[in-house]
Formats: sequence, structure tokens, C-alpha cells
Amino acid sequence: MTTASNQVALFSSDELNELFGEYKSFRRIAVGVSGGADSMALLYLLKQWTQELGFSAPELYAFTVDHGLRAEAASEAAGVAQYCRRIDVPHETLHWIGEKPSSNIQSESRDARHALLRQAAEDHGCEGLFLGHHLEDQAETFLTRLARGSGVYGLACIRKDRELDGFQICRPLLEISKVRLKSLLHSAQVPWFEDPSNEDEQFTRVKFRQAQQELDELGLTVMKLSDTARRMARAADAIDVWVDEVAEKSCTFHSAGPVRFDSSCLEYIPDEIGLRLVGRLVRYISGAPYMPRLAKLEGLYETLKAEDGSRAATLGGVRFALAKPHDESIWFCFREAGRAGLPEIEVKPGDEGIWDDRWRYKAAHSAKSFKITYVQKELCGDFELEIPANWLKTAFLTAPLIVFAGGVSYMPWKKIGRTTADAEVRSRTYGISMVPVSRTF
Repeated sequence: MTTASNQVALFSSDELNELFGEYKSFRRIAVGVSGGADSMALLYLLKQWTQELGFSAPELYAFTVDHGLRAEAASEAAGVAQYCRRIDVPHETLHWIGEKPSSNIQSESRDARHALLRQAAEDHGCEGLFLGHHLEDQAETFLTRLARGSGVYGLACIRKDRELDGFQICRPLLEISKVRLKSLLHSAQVPWFEDPSNEDEQFTRVKFRQAQQELDELGLTVMKLSDTARRMARAADAIDVWVDEVAEKSCTFHSAGPVRFDSSCLEYIPDEIGLRLVGRLVRYISGAPYMPRLAKLEGLYETLKAEDGSRAATLGGVRFALAKPHDESIWFCFREAGRAGLPEIEVKPGDEGIWDDRWRYKAAHSAKSFKITYVQKELCGDFELEIPANWLKTAFLTAPLIVFAGGVSYMPWKKIGRTTADAEVRSRTYGISMVPVSRTF
């Protein structure tokens, strides 16, 4: 671990309140701590803040992910655990189990890390997961996405606060430089680890980091890049207000997941609004955390606008199909099963989780095991009764289906109370909750 003792100014109480004051209502906070300077500084600052708050402060829980990709990872996690014991913060090391990627390593590792951290945070009843991204991270993200050809939303980069499925991801240090964070650690004599991959030039981020000095000479400083990202985020938020208004008039959402979309709205709204609307449809229906890449989204958008174009298109696991009989503006948008099909999982009493990234299930009070599959695999006798008039039947084939032993099935999204048989099925499914994952369209 790296450590030093030269004295520099620590963060004042006012600065701590500015960084974390909006989170005072949280009961428990999870902190992702890799052992690097940024996450160690975040943990130190949160501990300082909670000590100043006293008995009303949120509880802190620290989590470290051992990806199993570097030999040093285990000792680094042990070092973080040792520091957490020193400052009296509960700590747990999480392990990435399974086959590791041979390409796109940083992205795959990040996704796995975030999934493990979030699951651990939720298991401990934490309202939010705090991560140590800082000013330079924001600038590097901006440059990476600029090189990729991102639009307004991509260049908005990392948001300070983001809600995913009802869970808060918080990055309060986005306006703090790494230089200051390291100075803090030096002053407080807090140890940290240096990750050698941060100097590995095979990664795009590292190349941009090493080019920053030349960019500074051209006026493209870290602060200016970060400021531009913040302004892009402000523009993106303004666009979303317009998108919400258009969606309210052009989209009909069904509880089973499909959306009925009237694309005639694309004739009178700016393309940027239309692109965002279509992108949000893909994200919403697929359950993905992000919208598709802009280049692919533009291709789908042109298909939806074309008067004599294709009558169907697919992007990100979402199928867009024109209505039947022939209608040039009504599209049905729904989850596509694909060649591999959708997941089928066995659920035991007490289990809970997420199916197909779209539905959250809980069997907290269930007395029986069951299987979660989708309608296309095991059609229900009353399936067609649940399809509204003027909706495409195939749009409902990937809706979830609960199947009990003996073949008794239940559609958790169906209207209830229609027949005596419904009441019988409901009695068998008592204690099972399966609802769409909370996600803002």
C-alpha cells in the first residue's frame, strides 16, 4: 500500500455537507472500495461526515470486489478489510465467480463489479451504492464517448446520482480532482493501492489519460471537459421533458410489457426528440440499463420513419412490428425471445430475484416451488382472453408465465377476478409477487 504523511488541508465540515448533505435521510450506505486512491478517499470522507453527524448518521458498509483477474487482488481486498476494521466500518469481500472474459475486459469487469456491489448493498438494506468516480474520470469518459461518436446523452457522461430499478447509484466526488483526493490521503495517512492496469496502454482510457497534458496545452483541460459534460447533461434533461410529453400521447404501455407506439409523431418532432423516444422504448422494453449506441439507434429510427420501408425491425432484443391489418404508423414493440429463447428459472419458497432483467419476483410467503418461463413456451388456455382489442398477439408471447407442478400456470400480469377459475389460481399463487422492475421510461 502507498502512504505518506505530508500535511495538506483536509475537507471542511461545509465541504462535507456540500458533498453528502443530500443523503442524510439514507439509513444505510454501501461504499464500493477497490483499495485505489479514489475509493479509499470516498470511504474516509464518508466516515468523517458520519462522525460529524453523530447518532443520526447513515450506517456505512464497505464492499470490495475480487475479480480474480490479478494475483494481487486478494491481498488488496485484505488491505481494505484491515483499514475498515481500523475505522470501525463493516467490510465484505465479494468474488466474481465463473468464466472470465478474454476481450473487452474493463467493460465486462465493470459490469460484473457493479452487479455484485449492488446485490450486496441490497442484501444489507442499503438505500444507495456510493462510488468514487472523480473529475478526471468524467473527463476521460467524455473523450472516450466523443471518439465513439456519441450524441447529447452519451456526452452527458457520468451522472452524480442515477436511479436504476429503484436503487440509487451515487458518485458525489465527480467535481473533485484526483490530485486533491490523493493529497487528502497523504494528509490523513490513509493507505491505498495502485492498480497497474491504470498504466496499461492497451486500454483506451489510459491512452486519453496519458494524452491529457497535450490536451491541456490546447485548452481542453479536465475542468473544461467536465464542464461540457455537465452542460450536455442539462441539455439531455431538457430534451427528456419534451420526450415525456410526446410519449404520453404516442405510447400505450401494457402491464405485460409490450408497448403500442404511434410513429406518426415522428413527422412533427425534431429528430433528436424522436431518437431519444425510440431509444427509451428499447431500453424500457428490454430491461437494459442503457440505450443502444447512437449509430444503431439512428438506423432503427429511419426504419420507423420510412413510409414504404420494412414492416419489422429489431434492436437490443426488442422487436418493432407494424400493426395488422395494414397500418403505416402503429408499431407494436415487445421483447424478442431470440434464437436462444428467454431464461427459465426454478423458484423455491423464500426466493427472490429478477427474471429477464424485466420482472422482479418474490416468493417470500409461497408454500410451493414453481418455474418462471414465458408464454410462448407453455401457452395458457385463456391467453388470448388477456390480449386487448387491436393489439398484436405475438407481442405477448414473451410475457412472463408462472408454472406450478402438474402444469397449472398463471400469468402474473393478467386481469384478475374474471372467473371462478381465476380465484382458484390466485389461491394457489398466494405469497408470490411478480411485478415489472421499477424503471422510469
